Amino acid sequence: MAHIAFFILPAAGHVNPTLSVARELVARGHRVTYALSENYRERVLATGAEFLPYALDQDRFWDTMVPKQDAAAYTDQQEFVNMMNWMLDLTRQTIGDFERHFEEAADRPDVFVCDPSSFWSGHILAAKWGVPVIRSTPTYVANEHWSLHPPVDTAEEQAEDPETGALFAVVAELLAEHRVEKSIGDFAAEVHSGPALVYLPRAFQYAGDTFGEEVRFVGPCTSANSFHGEWEAPGTGRPLVLISLGTLYNKQPEFFRACVEAFRETDWDVVITHAGGVAEGELGEIPPHIQVYDFAPQGAVLAHASLMINHGGTSTVLQAVSEGVPVIAVPQMAELHATATRAEQLGVGAKILRKDVTPERLRETALALAGSADVRAAVGRLRGEIEAAGGPAAAADAVEALLVPVGAAAA
Repeated sequence: MAHIAFFILPAAGHVNPTLSVARELVARGHRVTYALSENYRERVLATGAEFLPYALDQDRFWDTMVPKQDAAAYTDQQEFVNMMNWMLDLTRQTIGDFERHFEEAADRPDVFVCDPSSFWSGHILAAKWGVPVIRSTPTYVANEHWSLHPPVDTAEEQAEDPETGALFAVVAELLAEHRVEKSIGDFAAEVHSGPALVYLPRAFQYAGDTFGEEVRFVGPCTSANSFHGEWEAPGTGRPLVLISLGTLYNKQPEFFRACVEAFRETDWDVVITHAGGVAEGELGEIPPHIQVYDFAPQGAVLAHASLMINHGGTSTVLQAVSEGVPVIAVPQMAELHATATRAEQLGVGAKILRKDVTPERLRETALALAGSADVRAAVGRLRGEIEAAGGPAAAADAVEALLVPVGAAAA
């Protein structure tokens, strides 16, 4: 039995795809530990994994780690600096406790599964102890052929900015304190390179054929994860649309009002989940065929859906397609723009910019997608790619491939 430690960004879109992988590893007899904020305890324990909590300032996390720039690429240097400061502060806050926990248990992890978007405690401990790391990436990976970021300056060039230079100096001190003999540039490169679990099929990744076999495109791994109770289908036999903006960009009552108006006079059933982003009465009069919830079990609703309208979340779009459902994506920031564009390129959906959302545009696009044989065929093709990617079992295989055989370790 091996010990696998997960260090994942404490956001649902990053955590949820890993839970089915952890469940698979536990079923294979491995010990799994998650380092996560307290609000994920129940989800983690439900997989059979152990839970290693840390304190998290949720307000700072949302303010810092949720991109605000509604653009097709990440270009805001101040957002980058703020994120780096959050990563550094949380690393310094947690790494000592994590190290003591694993040392006192006399059970260092054999593999670290680290989210490159999260803080660096797992990466630093792995480097310190010589333990292999595999990245956990719920969205696109980057290489010299494609990236959501503009060309990156060298660490030396970035350090010429006073604020960034001061930040790098503190990171260098942290690495030295933990006897990690790497430059800032080398450490950053390792965080974003090497073996990876990517929760997309290779066909959905931009420039997917340019990545080597160490990058495992395992497809979405969210279907077995449900945390929002039961849902009963209307049973009318009418087409059904599921509408959601996820949990990060959900405070948009004007968007949800447009959706209500788009389907008010149609013969569609409608399920709206707003994740607490809409106050009582903000959507006006709701007709009987439109159900409005804070949350609903997404997989259960998608099993009955003809269409999904969402924010362009990568896991959400792929979960819809894996259920045979086309999407209308209304993106909110760079990664979501990329997913909306990719869905359109592959013929499985349409992209509507936030500024262009009207009831008429939503209704016309929904009817066009739902009635298109070409869209149904494209959804079927991508659904096949998702099934072939292997899901949680393929991800667990990739993690196990990094385990050092007992004989080799003894030698």
